[in-house]
Amino acid sequence: MKETSVRVLLTALRRAASHRRLYGAEHHLTASANIAVAQAADQVVGLAQRAVLVLMGDTLYLDGRPLAATSVSCNGMIRDLQDHGVESIAFEAPVDTGDCGELAALICGQSDGPSQDSTVTLNADERTLEEIAPSGSELVRSAYAGSLEALRAIGVSLRQGTGIDLAHSASAVKTLLDQLVSQPGAAFLLTTMKSHHEYTFYHSVNTAIHSLALGRLAGLDQEDQLLLGMGALLHDIGKIGVSAEILQKPGPLSVSEWVEIKRHPQIGGEAILAAADHGQEAAAIVAFEHHLRFDGLGYPARTRRHLPRPMHFFSRLVAVTDTYDALTTRRSYRRAETPVRALSVLLNCAGTSHDPDFVHAFIQMLGIYPPGTLLKLGNGSIAMVTHPSDQSDAPPFAMIVADSTGSLLADPELIILDTTDIVDQVSPARVGVDPSALLDWISDQALLAS
Repeated sequence: MKETSVRVLLTALRRAASHRRLYGAEHHLTASANIAVAQAADQVVGLAQRAVLVLMGDTLYLDGRPLAATSVSCNGMIRDLQDHGVESIAFEAPVDTGDCGELAALICGQSDGPSQDSTVTLNADERTLEEIAPSGSELVRSAYAGSLEALRAIGVSLRQGTGIDLAHSASAVKTLLDQLVSQPGAAFLLTTMKSHHEYTFYHSVNTAIHSLALGRLAGLDQEDQLLLGMGALLHDIGKIGVSAEILQKPGPLSVSEWVEIKRHPQIGGEAILAAADHGQEAAAIVAFEHHLRFDGLGYPARTRRHLPRPMHFFSRLVAVTDTYDALTTRRSYRRAETPVRALSVLLNCAGTSHDPDFVHAFIQMLGIYPPGTLLKLGNGSIAMVTHPSDQSDAPPFAMIVADSTGSLLADPELIILDTTDIVDQVSPARVGVDPSALLDWISDQALLAS
């Protein structure tokens, strides 16, 4: 799939830029990384001899067609390119390794980029947005990207030791809420988006989307929904102060490392509280309490146990959505759980780790087969759940994405899932399907839940 090839290319380009910055132009690791970029670019070009990537707004286009999933999963890399003035990149096969090295050097601020007569040409494409294919999911993806940008800005402020500005986050949450109301199916499907490079940011946006949806189901008014969304979006910002080595450590953490990890709720809560306007204090409480348990355990440890204070309503809600997204994300120390398995874990923890009312409401909202779940059917074909039915006792909507031989379908077949025909759950990696890559197809079919 071309979208997968482009994602490999952008990942290789990020690595090449990082190696150039760390080791310099002549280091063998830098040279190897440049070769990987050229090889990935040749895969994107394929038999066409030339391929053009256009970066316009929050969307990445390949030869005029939007790449929905890559636009979100590689949002940081796209922003880096745009920050250096890149609006389009044309690759001509065979792509030269040295030209790829110059492109990586541009991202590092060490070059003006490849020359105009090279196999990698910048800003030569003069097409406008009206001349390229529109993206049906553009608004909801733009809302997602805006939330990522808000978190990155806060990250920069925290690393520099300056006060954070919550205005950007509040605006991002309002936009997310608007898109959740108008395109709930697309918003839920976007929460299947994961990022190893920026795990905390993507995890936080996914948690915010699910929290906003659960808050609406709970009957919160818009003002409270926005406060809840801010708390969910910012709940993990304290991790920005924790070293990447600890966060991504594949083995057990030492005692001192656990102490460091357990500081992030307090760091985040204090940073939000220092920046909060009157009435925004609840966002700081969510950040402080999101690792507390419903039964009174967890961290930070509560003081004055003889006068226990229950967790905030928002904190109990966010703790459920936070856990769900964490369980469904692959980490360095464990595999990702399927959505169905993650719901089962939450159900087993209802009444101990988590508020049982919110656990049951969350399962009711997503359905027993949440959006993005891939299921093998009796005839061997693979179906992907797109969104739950409006009626709690009705089966969810789905689409057949692969036939009985495992071949992906160019035009997925829409169905109402017969749950008695389900044979097994399967992982996206096993099928070769990225659920979020089908966002535009679903939007174009106008099948999103209202």
